Amino acid sequence: MHNCFKNLMGILLAACLFTLPAPSAADNYPEVMIILDGSGSMWAQLEGEPRIDTAKKVLQEIVPSLPAEVRIGLTAYGHRLKGRCDDIEVLIPAGSNDRDMLLEKVMAISPKGKTPIAESVRLVVNELKQKETETTIILVSDGLETCHPDPCALVRELRETGIKFILHVVGFAVTEEENKQLSCLAEAGGGSYYTAGSASELLNAFQSMQQELVQKVEYEKATTTRKKARSGLGKLRLIFPDPGEKRKGLEQFRIVRKSDGKTIKTVERPDSDSSHPLPAGEYQVVLGYANTNFQPPSEISPLNVTVEGGETSELALGMLIFNVAESLKKLPADFVTLRTTDGKFVVHTPSRGNSAHFFTAKPLPPGSYSFEYGNDKIEPKLAIVASGLEIKPRAETVLTLDSGFQIKKHDQSMTGFDIVGMDEKTVLQVRRRWDNTYPHWETFPLAPGAYAVLVYLKGMNEPLPVGELEIRKGEIVEFDTGL
Repeated sequence: MHNCFKNLMGILLAACLFTLPAPSAADNYPEVMIILDGSGSMWAQLEGEPRIDTAKKVLQEIVPSLPAEVRIGLTAYGHRLKGRCDDIEVLIPAGSNDRDMLLEKVMAISPKGKTPIAESVRLVVNELKQKETETTIILVSDGLETCHPDPCALVRELRETGIKFILHVVGFAVTEEENKQLSCLAEAGGGSYYTAGSASELLNAFQSMQQELVQKVEYEKATTTRKKARSGLGKLRLIFPDPGEKRKGLEQFRIVRKSDGKTIKTVERPDSDSSHPLPAGEYQVVLGYANTNFQPPSEISPLNVTVEGGETSELALGMLIFNVAESLKKLPADFVTLRTTDGKFVVHTPSRGNSAHFFTAKPLPPGSYSFEYGNDKIEPKLAIVASGLEIKPRAETVLTLDSGFQIKKHDQSMTGFDIVGMDEKTVLQVRRRWDNTYPHWETFPLAPGAYAVLVYLKGMNEPLPVGELEIRKGEIVEFDTGL
């Protein structure tokens, strides 16, 4: 039976392709609807196996081999209920391209009932009324109509309505009487009838039909229409506001194929608007921010992007620009950090002895950020200067640092100090290094507001509340602790 199946596959494939006219537009694909007999008689044996199993094996070979342009549907009858003439179901509609689902439906068919051929054809044809191209219907049956008195007449009536279809019929191990009716159906439907009483007859029948189809192939070649094909490539466009030289905060970005984690493109010092051709698929974009002293860029969590063939997928960033007073540019910190509220994106910029990139403008994914700084050499390490920085696509956000705080130098042996907001949350903690007073007397950026100052002295077990102060916009407050 294996060779028999191959020939059946080839013949049915040719029937699907070459009895259909060429599509007049790019979206008018050839369509095939298979009507499969699911009546109880399909359990009868054909050369040692049930007829339904033979049909399933054939479809398992045919369906995956069809060209991608062919849309294929599936209808079955008699597969759910016994003794019912209305047991007809469109399992996969005409025009579908879900071939895996179609085969799943085929394999699930378990023959049970009657053979309502005429109503099955009527149901399928009625669904084709709005189709502009001709649909090929392939009916696979092992017996006579059991529900309609004159199925041939019904098929002729359907053809006369002008609905565009042709009907091919394949008979499995049918009698002379059954041959007559099934052949009549194919003739009424403008198609051909093929019978298979055994493996050898199946092979001979389809080899004969194959010769006729070759002639039709040659004819179709002579009348082929021209159509345009579109590239399967898509594009990834990365775009962000361009504030001139300030955009050097973004050193590079990498495009990573999500399926295997491989970097397929690295863009150094990207323009504010760049497009990158890519095969359709799932990708990740990893942004890398500039660091000093030849250190590698600081990368953040990847951004997921889907690229569709023939389409441009846009990834739009916002721009954070720093407006820093000269007196605050010498930040007493070993690093600055930009962090989203949800912690998804974190840009960590270390100084390594050079704070040149602390305040460079940075293209960022949209979100709400805080700006923090800290020192690896002192404890604790972190100060939150600003929060609620909203970054929006294609828009600039300006962070102004023009207010701050400095403790007036004194002779007491101070080990550190805290700055506490009126909500009793600590916003800045400074502790000296073991060998000197750095960074006690430096200037620290602080947002405008009211604060309390707590000072830690050597030998004391708790801090001294030395006073309160208010910082206004544009002010650097030098606080005299009175120590």
